[in-house]
Amino acid sequence: MKHIVVIPVFNDWKSLNKLLTKLNFFLKNKKKITNEVLIVNDNSSEEIQLDYKRYESFKNIKILSLRKNVGSQIAIAIGLNYLNSLKNEFYVTVMDADGEDSPAQVNIMLECAINNKNFVVTSNRKKRKESLLIILLYKLHLLLTFLFTAKWISFGNFSTFHKKNLKKLLSNKCSLYAHSSSILKNCNIKRLYAVREKRFYDKSKLSILGLIHHSLRVNSVFYKNIFFSSVVYTSIIYIFFEPILLFPILFYNLIILYTKYKFWNFKMIFLKDFIDNTKLFRTN
Repeated sequence: MKHIVVIPVFNDWKSLNKLLTKLNFFLKNKKKITNEVLIVNDNSSEEIQLDYKRYESFKNIKILSLRKNVGSQIAIAIGLNYLNSLKNEFYVTVMDADGEDSPAQVNIMLECAINNKNFVVTSNRKKRKESLLIILLYKLHLLLTFLFTAKWISFGNFSTFHKKNLKKLLSNKCSLYAHSSSILKNCNIKRLYAVREKRFYDKSKLSILGLIHHSLRVNSVFYKNIFFSSVVYTSIIYIFFEPILLFPILFYNLIILYTKYKFWNFKMIFLKDFIDNTKLFRTN
């Protein structure tokens, strides 16, 4: 049985090597599972630094280097699109390289995915180790998302699933906006819960503007839900409150539509054209 870990990376090779060291430790006792790593190099400006010979738990490590920087969500979509072209069966784990996705959780998620092939297993966040302002804004994002879409999306990229779910994940353009929204819209999910760990190095790169942009991308996948909810809310506001309160809802819808159509002409079949080169490192 094959298990492939997909990791998008932009310059953070130091964190990636530490993550692979920890994954190498936690996956080493899985004798009936062949582990591989697929790194999607998001056009890093720094030279690739990979201590691949240290990771005996992986059969090989493959790096897809992209022609230009596209961001983590499209990088993940490119990696999954690449895996979808492979014919054999396997399980996939998607995770970030910075250490916030716990390597100790991978075995638990993989075991759950093996027992639930028709589901995508998601790691939902019980706590976030970030600044109080970011935590509060993230809670606000969850609340607004729920109020306008009726979806509670408390998970990010960290997920594990059987290959049969790849076709559903890539059946539309949702994965270009947000991996988490694509999972929730296209697949059945099993929720597991874990603490969002502290980054291996440096402080979190998530800014207020970055969180807002992320929230818009997540919500734009459910723009029809947002439009329906907005009609209901505007009707209530118009009848019982001041009409001027309608403008924030109208503005929100316009931003969602802009975000939605930003990737409208992006064709999934051309994702492979972003791959500049492929390198394969055999670890044993």
